[in-house]
Amino acid sequence: MASRASEAALNGSRPATEIDYEHKLWGAHEVEPTPRYLGGLKLKYCLEDLEGVSGKVLEIGCGGGAMTRAIKRYRPDLEVHGWDLSSSALSVAAKTGGEVGYGAGDAHRLPIADDTYDAVVMLDVLEHLPNPQSALKEVRRILASGGRFHLYCPLEGDTRNLHGLLRRLGWRAKEKLIGHIQQLTESDLTQLLEATNLSIKRSHWSGHLVNQLADVVYFTAIDLSNRNKTTSIEGLIESSNGELRNTGIKIAKLALSAVSYWESVRFARIVGSGTHILVEAVGSTGRNPE
Repeated sequence: MASRASEAALNGSRPATEIDYEHKLWGAHEVEPTPRYLGGLKLKYCLEDLEGVSGKVLEIGCGGGAMTRAIKRYRPDLEVHGWDLSSSALSVAAKTGGEVGYGAGDAHRLPIADDTYDAVVMLDVLEHLPNPQSALKEVRRILASGGRFHLYCPLEGDTRNLHGLLRRLGWRAKEKLIGHIQQLTESDLTQLLEATNLSIKRSHWSGHLVNQLADVVYFTAIDLSNRNKTTSIEGLIESSNGELRNTGIKIAKLALSAVSYWESVRFARIVGSGTHILVEAVGSTGRNPE
């Protein structure tokens, strides 16, 4: 049976929380597929799922373009594009160069022709969308037949992880602060993909005990302090002056990155806070008639 989260996603109802993404910037800091970066494992799994792909690749929800640039850096043979709803994020991305093409568009209705891309990448996006099912239909529509879709999605409605358990107790920090308006479970996500003719080929869990504890503590502290979070922790460290740039903070971040990376690699078959999925486009596009 579908949870309330997936019913809302399938029916297109919009949760109440609204976030102004023009005044928030994520995904601008550089990333490599190593334990030194909090996004290192996401990039590692993404690159693995792009092995054997040729042609055109699109990242939907590219933000400041760091992942898009990294894909192009490690796969210079690909034609790589990034799309995002935020014009301010795209402005930052475009200034960094990297031989990547950028465009603005709503993930629910992209101004892109059918069967355009050989692969689509979507990282940390579905949980922000009012209608994930509509966005996944767009992914299927713009993917060529047999094309690949690499997806990372946090599953913060799943009571097998700390986020899901705390949510049952009323914890809403990530919904309030960064717009995680969908709290999906593994079964919710599977249902959404299967309903769109997107066939799961393999998956990895990540975000295990240390990562979950650090994430909950971090967002709870920000929530209690009534501060407005406008960037990621790595972006905050890189852009801040004063004590936040001291060696201790950077060492702590590196330690957290390394531990989170290796515990997720070690326990990739055990439920974590999010899942990395390789999906193949099959059947018809599932596009709604006009």
